[in-house]
Amino acid sequence: MLPGHSRLIQHGKRPQGRPRTQWRAQISHLAREHLRITIEELESVEKAIQMVIMSGTATVLQQFVSGLKSRNEDTRAKSAKDLQHYVTTELRELSQDEATTFYDELNHHIFELVSSSDVNEKKGGILAIVSLIGVEGGNATRISRFANYLRNLLPSSDPVVMEMASKAMGHLSMAGDTFTAEYVEFEVKRALEWLGADRNEGRRHASVLVLRELAVSAPTFFFQQVQPFFDNIFYAVWDPKQAIREGAVAALRACLILTTQRETKEMQKPQWYKQTFEESEKGFDETLAKEKGMNREDRVHGALLILNELVRISSMEGERMREEMEEITQQQLVHDKYCKEMMGFGAKPRHITPFTSFQSVQPQQSNALLGLLGYSTPQGFLSFGATPAPAKNSLVESRYCRELMEDRFDQVCRWVLKYKTSKNPLIQMTILNLLPRLAAFQSPTFTDQYLSDTMGYLLGCLKKEKERTAAFQALGLLVVAVRADIQPYLTKILEIIKAALPPKDFAHKRQKTMQVDATVFTCISMLSRAMGPSIQPDIKELLEPMLAVGLSPALTAVLYDLSRQIPQLKKDIQDGLLKMLSLVLMHKPLRHPGMPKGLAHQLASPSLTNIPEASDVGSITLALRTLGSFEFEGHSLTQFVRHCADHFLNSEHKEVRMEAARTCSRLLTPSIHLISGQIVSQTAVQVVADVLSKLLVVGITDPDPDIRYCVLASLDERFDTHLAQAENLQALFVALNDEVFEIRELAICTIGRLSSMNPAFVMPFLRKMLIQILTELEHSGVGRNKEQSARMLGHLVSNAPRLIRPYMEPILKALILKLKDTDPNPGVVISVLATIGELAQVSGLEMRKWMDELFPIIMDMLQDSSSLAKRQVALWTLGQQVASTGYVVEPYRKYPSLLEVLLNFLKTEQNQGIRREAIRVLGLLGALDPYKHKVNIGMIDQSRDASAVSLSESKSSQDSADYSTSEMLVNMGNLPLDEFYPAVAIVTLMRILRDPSLSNHHTMVVQAVTFIFKSLGLKCVQFLPQVMPTFLNVIRVCDASIREFLFQQMGMVVCFVKIHIRPYMDDIFTLIREYWTPNNPMQNTIILLIEQIVVALGGEFKLYLPQLIPHMLRVFMHDNSNGRSVTIKDKLWLKL
Repeated sequence: MLPGHSRLIQHGKRPQGRPRTQWRAQISHLAREHLRITIEELESVEKAIQMVIMSGTATVLQQFVSGLKSRNEDTRAKSAKDLQHYVTTELRELSQDEATTFYDELNHHIFELVSSSDVNEKKGGILAIVSLIGVEGGNATRISRFANYLRNLLPSSDPVVMEMASKAMGHLSMAGDTFTAEYVEFEVKRALEWLGADRNEGRRHASVLVLRELAVSAPTFFFQQVQPFFDNIFYAVWDPKQAIREGAVAALRACLILTTQRETKEMQKPQWYKQTFEESEKGFDETLAKEKGMNREDRVHGALLILNELVRISSMEGERMREEMEEITQQQLVHDKYCKEMMGFGAKPRHITPFTSFQSVQPQQSNALLGLLGYSTPQGFLSFGATPAPAKNSLVESRYCRELMEDRFDQVCRWVLKYKTSKNPLIQMTILNLLPRLAAFQSPTFTDQYLSDTMGYLLGCLKKEKERTAAFQALGLLVVAVRADIQPYLTKILEIIKAALPPKDFAHKRQKTMQVDATVFTCISMLSRAMGPSIQPDIKELLEPMLAVGLSPALTAVLYDLSRQIPQLKKDIQDGLLKMLSLVLMHKPLRHPGMPKGLAHQLASPSLTNIPEASDVGSITLALRTLGSFEFEGHSLTQFVRHCADHFLNSEHKEVRMEAARTCSRLLTPSIHLISGQIVSQTAVQVVADVLSKLLVVGITDPDPDIRYCVLASLDERFDTHLAQAENLQALFVALNDEVFEIRELAICTIGRLSSMNPAFVMPFLRKMLIQILTELEHSGVGRNKEQSARMLGHLVSNAPRLIRPYMEPILKALILKLKDTDPNPGVVISVLATIGELAQVSGLEMRKWMDELFPIIMDMLQDSSSLAKRQVALWTLGQQVASTGYVVEPYRKYPSLLEVLLNFLKTEQNQGIRREAIRVLGLLGALDPYKHKVNIGMIDQSRDASAVSLSESKSSQDSADYSTSEMLVNMGNLPLDEFYPAVAIVTLMRILRDPSLSNHHTMVVQAVTFIFKSLGLKCVQFLPQVMPTFLNVIRVCDASIREFLFQQMGMVVCFVKIHIRPYMDDIFTLIREYWTPNNPMQNTIILLIEQIVVALGGEFKLYLPQLIPHMLRVFMHDNSNGRSVTIKDKLWLKL
């Protein structure tokens, strides 16, 4: 062993909790910097470390399995996240055999988990499955196995297990490839069978959960089963169990959103909405309910839920306001839970996503584990390629459903108000949810006829403890819907709100803070939106009682709304909120600069001075967040920023330090603007310098990586003039040695950005960094290290272009060499290719000479069906190169398959971002002459005259008459979707029709084409050049058994296109003459075709009559048919 190696190998005992790749990178750094080991020696050290890693794989797997079996939810979540991180990073460093062995063992453990009788182990198994979905290197066998595991979990006696399994199935349906279509079809049909069968509670509940997730996750494939869905879902809506009814309505909502998104102006009015409304009518039919022996209240509840969904998709504006209110309420619930638990988890480190630019640091997107685990996990290298988990429902509005509900609005309102006296709490909650929607849907009608009854009902509900929260929400939304028409009830509403807030003498009583429902604040906010400045006096009276309640997300939200809707109250709101924040954060009354100390106590509001000292983490965190986000223009916040930097940046609580770092950076912004505006204040300069120094100290010394990342992320371009100072740059240089790679990424982005402001200090350091990065990239034997080096190089290229330009050639040589290596870690290739894309933007035309070497590599990756990530980054890099070098149109000549490859992205990729990028690249490459493209791909031989070729060779004739898929898509790119999709379908059908090996499908293809023509009407004429030559040729060469059927279909086509069939009449009559022979059984069919032609051509048919006379005479002379039926038909068409 080489000298010093033993010291390194001792590090094989990795410190507990430190990711193995970070530990390995630190070992390599130690070897280079401290032991002065050569590159060859370093490689041998890394191999030795690799052996240590492999020996611990089995132990690591046991740790994951143990964590997944835990009874603690957070432990299971963390284990699943760690498992995902392990298989996407460190497992790639092992050999293929070792990785296969690991996956086999892991699959065995997952099977045991999901098959266990322990509910917690089943949950752990589901989390493990989700963490492995979409992992690079996955195969169809693993996905199919996971599908079976999840399928066997349904139904389950535990509703949480069913919920998690259904969500996992939804994410599995987004795995892509051909698996998705079959999987979704099978699961949807199975769920619908369970719904239509005799009642089984577990199966019904499982089926509605699965249907909801698949409708959201795989809408294209789910839509194919939409009619059976509407035929079966209402069995579950009328189920006696509440959870099944609500689950069924959630599935119905997802499906209604799906059908709404696929509505077009030309489509026939769909019957699904009418069918849904008619089903809701059955719920109010008391006779029907008695006949079926169902609980009347359950049916009414189900009917009201259905109406709620129909109104929801009929009014988009009302839903937008409701979502804002629900978001405020959700924030309050999260805060209340957080305060009770007195614990929390800070935001996970975000990853730099250099797809659009290495300079931009994008917020982390959630993936599959967001819905199951409740936290975000590291996203991939490309931001646009991430697959988001299904989010909240989209805001949509159905034109057809709106028309339906407008016609039946009065009937619906009467149904709803009829049951306002019901004592069933479920019915009451649904009515409170539905009434504001009805008011927003048809506000004038509702105000004239139903507002009085509704207000009486709501005011009554506000007096009941159980319904008060929902009633305040309903009241707020109702006020926004009817706006000024609420005036007659305004006094009563304000009285109720005042009664819900602390009384005026509350501050003088020695009581603790009064608990006030967050929906009271939401109602006040809605009042301000509806009435505006006209209610300023009334709202001003409420300010002091509101502030006396104490700080909360709901209070912050309503104060922000009030300051925006009623500008006259802005100063009062800011003053009151600052006083409250001063007490919470500094435990003393607010004292403005220059104010005597005693005067601050005298001016303090009694309602604020008696607020208890908030020492809990939740209140301080919320106060810091409010201080940083609220607009306090015109107020000096210097004392706040100093206090935050002195006291909260060093708090023992992670959440407080995190929020303090964000707040300090936000509060410094006004001072920075003053300094940059030449109105220089020595105090402001000193405050910025002091606070920035403290932030940087935290950014490099805090033990928690989330805090360090948060600090560096908050120091954006606004602080560059201060960060470029030597002492601050030294701190950033230290951050480049952080153990967390994401922090090192952020540090090098910041330093590179500062290289233009202080080049003398930064450039020498960055040159040294460039050499280290290239050395690591070229000689490291660890894939993860090479991937990180490539990413760091990409950030350096993007943020310090002046440094990179002189070294472009050696950098590019090193990168291309790595692209040609067969590295088992796909992350290396992806990172290197993305860096080349950034380098193209920096080098511009100088990159042109490398295009011949790079383009074949990019073309291979664009067609790599095994890796979605490679295709994504190759597509983006191609766009970067074309845009930077001006290398346009020419690539189509050198690489004839390029156009087809790019168009395949539009046809086959499900991700919207990828399709958008493909369109961008097509635009950058420029327009292509269709003739030249045909020459490039070999369809036209330039050595001959193109027209002669097309006339002399039948195959060439067909090729020139029929569009290729690519040409069709290019030429019809500006068509509306209802014509574009048939165009694509026809091209595909014609390809099948031209393939003799697929002759058994030709009958169905012709039927499909006929159906498309019938649906399009005269719009189908544009497709005749693609269809008719192939159709006529198939009639000539097909099996005799189907030729008569094809003649029948030809007659139908003639009927659809009418006079437009004229260009093909010569070919058609050639076929007729060929097959109209005496005693041919097809004579009747051919005569029917002639009849259709006569009707279509009218007077122009006489031109073709001489061709038919010999055949007619032959029929008259030799007709042996029963009753001379052929002769009779001949005479009939002659009369036409």
